[in-house]
Amino acid sequence: MSSAAPQSTPDAPQPEEVPWWLKYAGRGMGTFGGIVAMALGLWTCISFSPICIVAGIWQILAGFMVVLAEAPCCCMFLDFVQTFTNFIDRRPVWHKAAFYILISLPAMFLCAGLSTFLGSAMLFATGVVYGLMALGKKASRGEMLNRAQTDFLATNLVKNMEVPIPNQSVP
Repeated sequence: MSSAAPQSTPDAPQPEEVPWWLKYAGRGMGTFGGIVAMALGLWTCISFSPICIVAGIWQILAGFMVVLAEAPCCCMFLDFVQTFTNFIDRRPVWHKAAFYILISLPAMFLCAGLSTFLGSAMLFATGVVYGLMALGKKASRGEMLNRAQTDFLATNLVKNMEVPIPNQSVP
């Protein structure tokens, strides 16, 4: 059996390099945010409102999924963790961002309280960090100025260009 790495074709888009500190910020925020969301979800479950209990359970599960994806070493005793982590790591970064943002919202909408807000905000912030990773590296100042001048000139030339209209005779 050959375990050679797959060859990339020149036409395939290459993933943009993300700074190391942003990768660790995403992992750290996800791990910390997931643990905080689970703890605050447990606190939310101590309620007399059935909707808040459901919101707390949702927040616990959402925090657990984020911890599974970001820090699989915390849950090595579960058999499916490596499969889940590999699946998540193969996805594009913007998928992670959208997933984390979407799973953070239902608990906050179900039970508007401080604990659900803080727990959901931690997961939402993790999604925002991954969203920033998906945006990519900012262009240099020179490239941005060149692009702005090119766009300005092209827009003004097209807008101010007079197009002659052929004479049409009226019958």
